[in-house]
Amino acid sequence: MQIGFLRELLDFAEAYELGGGSTDQLDLEDFAGWLLAHQRQPMARTVAESVFSQPVNGLIAMYLTFMARYAQFYGRRVFRHSAVYSQDDWGVLVTLYPDQQMKKTDLIRDIVMEKSSGNEVLKRMLKQRLLHEHPHPTDKRSKLIQLTAAGRAAFESVQNGIGKLAETVVADLTAEEKENLLHTLIKLHRYHKPIFEAADEAVLGRMLGSGA
Repeated sequence: MQIGFLRELLDFAEAYELGGGSTDQLDLEDFAGWLLAHQRQPMARTVAESVFSQPVNGLIAMYLTFMARYAQFYGRRVFRHSAVYSQDDWGVLVTLYPDQQMKKTDLIRDIVMEKSSGNEVLKRMLKQRLLHEHPHPTDKRSKLIQLTAAGRAAFESVQNGIGKLAETVVADLTAEEKENLLHTLIKLHRYHKPIFEAADEAVLGRMLGSGA
């Protein structure tokens, strides 16, 4: 192994420790994440990727998936003693609360669900009498959907738990880290939402390959 590489690695480790990282019992994932976030040199990226054994784009996608699973894990415990079945239900409730009326298609689009899955969620919630639907006043082909009293009560019953879930998910991030993360997530959301809504197979094929 080249001495120059080891010297540069030691310099990174020293900067990591000065920045608050612990080297008493090294957390390789934390160290590699710090390298990617704070060091812009090609060598830092090489070291970080060698620790993770994956390229940066793959790591971002992987950790976003992990975060969604963590949120679902906590959400199941928040919802298990309520009429709310899942975070999909919560998305419907929070969008319509307290007296919002929407077309089903608009509601499904707003909570970022595929049409078939969204319709199944709404069908179940209507059966639970959490939702009520009635004819659209100007569009005879459409119906409007809104919360019932039971739906509003279901929303209110888990509000405190949702607040605690949100605090748990963001963990010990600083105010600045939260702002930076939110900015990044909003930027990704604005990029992906029109692609998701269009669901153009030709476009998806070009993006994801012929097997998509």
